[in-house]
Amino acid sequence: MMVDLLEKDSNIPVVAARNGEPLKPDTLYVCPPSYNIEISKHDTIVLSLMSENRHIPRPSVDMLFESLAMAKGEAAIGIVLSGTGTDGSRGIRAIKGEGGFGVAQDPNTAKYDGMPNSAINSGNVDLILPPEEIGPELQNISSFPRQVPLGFETNLSRESYFEILRILKRRFKIDFTLYKETTIMRRIERRMTALKLIKVKEYVTYLSDKETEAELLFNDMLIGVTAFFRDARAFNYLQDELKHYLKSKENKVIRVWTPGCSTGEEPYSIAIILSEILGQTIEEYKIQIFATDIDKRAVEFARNGVYPESALQNLPDKIKRKYFTVDGEHFQVIKPVKSMVIFSVHDLTVDPPFLRLDLLSCRNLLIYFNLELQRQILPVFHYALNPRGLLFLGQSESIGVFQETFRSLSKSGKIFEANFLGKKVPPERNKSRRSLVDFVQDMPTEKAQRSSAAKKSVDTLGDLITRKTRELMLPYAILVNDNLDIVYSQGKNPLLVRPEGLPTNNIYQNIHPSLAIDLRSSLHLLDSGQSIAHSPFQKMVIKEETSWARLILIDIEHQAGMGHLILIFCQIENVLDLPITQVEGGESNQALFKEQERQLLKTKEQLQTVIEELETSNEEMQSMNEELQSSNEELQSSNEELETTNEELQSTNEELQTAYSELRVAYEDKDRQQMELERLANELEKTNTLLMDAETLGKTGSFRWNVPVNTMEWSQGVYRLLGLEIENYQPTYEALVGLVYSDDRKIFEDFIDNVLSRKHAESITFRAWNSEKQNIWLKLEVAVSFNSLKQAQYVMGTVTDITQLTGTQNELQHHKGMVEALSSTLGSIYIFDFDLGHISYVNQHYSATFGYTQGDFKEHNLEDFMKLIHSDDRTKVQEHFAKVKNSNLGEVFNINFRFKPKNGEGYLEIQSKDTLLKRNEGETQQPHAMLCVLSE
Repeated sequence: MMVDLLEKDSNIPVVAARNGEPLKPDTLYVCPPSYNIEISKHDTIVLSLMSENRHIPRPSVDMLFESLAMAKGEAAIGIVLSGTGTDGSRGIRAIKGEGGFGVAQDPNTAKYDGMPNSAINSGNVDLILPPEEIGPELQNISSFPRQVPLGFETNLSRESYFEILRILKRRFKIDFTLYKETTIMRRIERRMTALKLIKVKEYVTYLSDKETEAELLFNDMLIGVTAFFRDARAFNYLQDELKHYLKSKENKVIRVWTPGCSTGEEPYSIAIILSEILGQTIEEYKIQIFATDIDKRAVEFARNGVYPESALQNLPDKIKRKYFTVDGEHFQVIKPVKSMVIFSVHDLTVDPPFLRLDLLSCRNLLIYFNLELQRQILPVFHYALNPRGLLFLGQSESIGVFQETFRSLSKSGKIFEANFLGKKVPPERNKSRRSLVDFVQDMPTEKAQRSSAAKKSVDTLGDLITRKTRELMLPYAILVNDNLDIVYSQGKNPLLVRPEGLPTNNIYQNIHPSLAIDLRSSLHLLDSGQSIAHSPFQKMVIKEETSWARLILIDIEHQAGMGHLILIFCQIENVLDLPITQVEGGESNQALFKEQERQLLKTKEQLQTVIEELETSNEEMQSMNEELQSSNEELQSSNEELETTNEELQSTNEELQTAYSELRVAYEDKDRQQMELERLANELEKTNTLLMDAETLGKTGSFRWNVPVNTMEWSQGVYRLLGLEIENYQPTYEALVGLVYSDDRKIFEDFIDNVLSRKHAESITFRAWNSEKQNIWLKLEVAVSFNSLKQAQYVMGTVTDITQLTGTQNELQHHKGMVEALSSTLGSIYIFDFDLGHISYVNQHYSATFGYTQGDFKEHNLEDFMKLIHSDDRTKVQEHFAKVKNSNLGEVFNINFRFKPKNGEGYLEIQSKDTLLKRNEGETQQPHAMLCVLSE
């Protein structure tokens, strides 16, 4: 139907979409009812049946947009038109994440502005236009000249690039300098295309003048594509590793940090995994999941924990039902899971990290950082993690050169374990929030770049000289860091000696013992401000040859990602290569030389003692300094946590205020419900009173039998019938059977067995003993409920005292027997029942004479009976009936009247002799029935 309607006003073909059909240009496809529509990477249509349990309008625009983003990337354009709800907002975000365009209808022109407003408020819309302008704008975007991608070697100057970053930094206090340049250039290029600007300088001017453009570009920088359990296989690996980790964990505190959390799907996924692992024991643990991001809007969205149904489309139904509740057209994370996660705005590159972590999940964030920033961040991760803590990275990320600090646990899952390297020292940062610098001034100019190119040939010759000097004169070199650990060694250095015991990279433990004192002295010279220090030559035996060796130390300024370094050249010379020093005085000076040598040795021993004491003191001071640094870092981290907690408290306070309002409404509802409950209680009391009165008058009672546990509940009517007291009697099935008359007990038990085996027995009449040992007749009527296994669960029923009724029936049967005996000699006989108002018995002679059977009178009343009597005789007969009713037992009255037989047309003249047969019991003793004997 929709195809036919659209086809009338369309200039292009309009067709119903079919699964697997290739997409054709200039064609409008309409999704069939009850299906979702998506686009594959091979440009074909993918249709999927909707779930029966749906909560938002279908088909899902989010699913279509997300598939479009994956298939078309930067070429994708998503348009959100008039509609209710929020469908389309998440899909627009996915398109923006892949570099595509987002367009929304101007809400002022929309009949239903829910969907356009939701997309615009997400910050992922490039153009807001009325419907009539969207088509021409799409043509403009597609025809906009595609220039060469931005690059420093082509059409983007470094001055313009860093000016753009400086504007963003000044406005939002975020430094994008160390983010990957290609990613930032794509975002800039996309904004230029949206504004139809060709030159970068024009865009820089526009960015400077328009604050709104800075916000749009900043939002583009922050686009993050995320999902619940993104890459499910990796999360399965994580769940397995977390199980092993938690089994060996000594305390009950679990701390997790997810930097770059975006809209919160990842931290909530981890919270769900912990809930699945811990199960019922989760209440014993204190779980804190710190989820941070620099995008305030994303953090606010994540803190609410409300997601469209399309965000949960790949989750198993079990997880949806267990951890989410339906909130209107959305799904909301349950409170136990939300309470684990603490959201905060946090810049990973400058703010202090969260410490003592068991798990750090940073997935698909490092890919946006350049190598220098990655080498700054990974040591921070190691410092933040507990020993053996887990690091969870994205599929395209790795730990790089930090193989010693992390051990791979799962290559497929990208899960690493933090190695224990002794006491931790807070890693150095190049920049901090308190000392922001104008990095534009520090960047080399284009002129410097050109001059460096001009020197390329000269640098090549210099490299040749450096290489030869290193190979022939100083082949042995060592690089040590601030901790005096060896980070690099060049050449097979004979002065490096591996010590016994636990392996270590400390330079003092690995250098030749003869040079340890000289090394310490040279390092002291560097600490005092010298840039180069030389140790004196020392005589030693190397490879069974006497040689002379010394150390040349060079201080190297701070290196990005590596910190402060010291370069140590090891110079080894043969004794024959050294110049000979002439000593005057000959043998006469030998004693003086020996004395000086003895004093020198003694001085060295004393110096060694002083050095050892100084080393001990220095180590203590260094330990104290490290502890102070660590404490300072922990204080900064604690402050960050307090700020985060404060934000959560503010959010909680708002929730409490909302909850208070809801609670007040709930209390008002409760008061109304209480009044209604009191009213119902009064009605119930009245009903119970009426029920008790009805049971008393009707001589009946009710019961309920729980078959599996064999417990019974009796109403007061049952106790009253049996003459038992509620306080002194505990009803059970066995007790009830014990009250049944012995001759009827077998019949009673067979009846119960038939009921429990679904043989549809409904009622039984039996005799029982009451508390006064009197034999009474009871009628039992039951109904049974069965469980799913077709086993009897409950038996409900009523018990009625029919002793009087049974006696009356027996007496009536006795009278009927007498009448039958008389009828064989007296002729036509009938019994008229005054209580029922009709004839209750006729004998065979009566039926043969008049044609009426007993059944013919069953539905008759006195008026119907009088219609069978001739109209002239009716008054006489009515007076006769009244006379008989008021007579005494044994009196006989005669009457002649005309009576109409069943099959005849006229009337028969008959004579009737009538007598009162029985009166009812009681004080009034009302007449019950009369016996009539007829003759023609």
